[in-house]
Amino acid sequence: MGETSFLVFGAGAWGTALSLQLHKSGNEVFLSSFDQKNLKNIASTRINHKYLPGVRLPDDIHVAEAVKDLLGEIDCVVICVKSPYFRKALSELSQAPASSKVLWATKGFDLESGALLSKIVSEHYGADIEHGVLSGPTFAEELALSKPTAITLATNTINDPSRLASKMSNENLRVYISADPIGVQLGGILKNIIAIASGISDAMEMGANARAALITRGAEEMKTLGTSMGANESTFSGLSGIGDLVLSSTDDQSRNRQLGIHIGRGGNLDSFREAHNGTPEGVHAVSALSNTGIVNDDDFPITSRVYKILFEGLSAKEAGAELMARPLRFEN
Repeated sequence: MGETSFLVFGAGAWGTALSLQLHKSGNEVFLSSFDQKNLKNIASTRINHKYLPGVRLPDDIHVAEAVKDLLGEIDCVVICVKSPYFRKALSELSQAPASSKVLWATKGFDLESGALLSKIVSEHYGADIEHGVLSGPTFAEELALSKPTAITLATNTINDPSRLASKMSNENLRVYISADPIGVQLGGILKNIIAIASGISDAMEMGANARAALITRGAEEMKTLGTSMGANESTFSGLSGIGDLVLSSTDDQSRNRQLGIHIGRGGNLDSFREAHNGTPEGVHAVSALSNTGIVNDDDFPITSRVYKILFEGLSAKEAGAELMARPLRFEN
């Protein structure tokens, strides 16, 4: 095999786009997923018509329907599935040897325990395996088309993260390094909740002032929650924090923002799921935070009201009025 080999597990839009860029960086790349039917279609047409139509995969990106025989030879596994399927993916990849590195680009909490995915990875593989999270302001379609993109690799277990980041980077993809995997994970999770709020606000024509206020105060909620969970405050000023927050809250390619727009126009979570055949990650995230009692109305007013809109029948109009009527306070 080549000097550095990657198995990307999860052949959705993001996994496919990342495979393209890892290949462009000169690596040997294998793409696999649970969806065997889609893998067969990709292998025969070299296009992921289901999730990334119009973008052709080079012939030397290997489409792997079976991964167990590969795991002993792969240098790095990259998990790109949605958070509800993360544990299942770990089970599928359980034979990855300690010499392999395990990365994930999944943005979410563990659905069973509400824990960060780094904890689930450590519990699954043990303390010896090198692992890290990839996060940042990314839309798959733009990355697949080789538009300039910057992401963060966060790890405190990989021995030489600079070398790995270099192997992943090219003229279109720049990989920064962080030693704060807790903060990078939380940034990628929490921004989805604020993006829902931003979509609601814009759909209700509350204006650019309101959107800017939501993003700014949402960033403060992210920082407050993150530091309480052991993250570094400065991480939320980086790509995986404010960068991802601005992208997801302002561009309609964001599925979380799309959900907010749907709700702001009179829809609800159930009708969005039916129309879009899925649930955005922000829904899982705000549910996990609220169900575990981590967030409250006083310290996390935006997050808590997104939860009440999604699950308790609070109207978007009432939520906006409540936010504007809160007691005045010092900004920070």
